Amino acid sequence: MSRAFTLIEMLIAMVILATAGIIVSSSIGNTASQTFSIERRQVAHWVGEDYLTRLRLERRLKPAELPAGRDTVRIESAGRRFEIRREVKPTGHPWVKRVEVEVYEVEGSAQPVGPLDHQTAFVGQY
Repeated sequence: MSRAFTLIEMLIAMVILATAGIIVSSSIGNTASQTFSIERRQVAHWVGEDYLTRLRLERRLKPAELPAGRDTVRIESAGRRFEIRREVKPTGHPWVKRVEVEVYEVEGSAQPVGPLDHQTAFVGQY
C-alpha cells in the first residue's frame, strides 16, 4: 500500500512556499528601491560638487566678489534635471565667502524632490 500526501498536507506545503516567495519578492523589491535611492543621491552629490568647482573656476577666470544672497539654478546632468539652491554668506575675511549648496531633483512639472545633497564650501575672491 502506497501512501500519498493528503489534501491538507498539500495546502500547508503551498502556504509555506507562498510565504517564502512573498518574503523573497519583498526583499528584492526593497533592494531595488535602496539601490535607486543611493544612485539618485550619488548623482546629486556629483552635481553639487561640479557646481562648486565651476563656481571656483569662474572666480579664477574673472576675479570678482561673490555677491551674498540666495540663487537658484536648474541644470541637466546624467539624463536628469536638477535644481541647485545656493546661499552665499560672508565670513570673517572679506575675500572668502561661505557657499551652501542644496541639490534637488526635478521630475516633470512637479515640485523638486529633496534636498538630495547638501554641501558647504569656502570660495575665495582671488
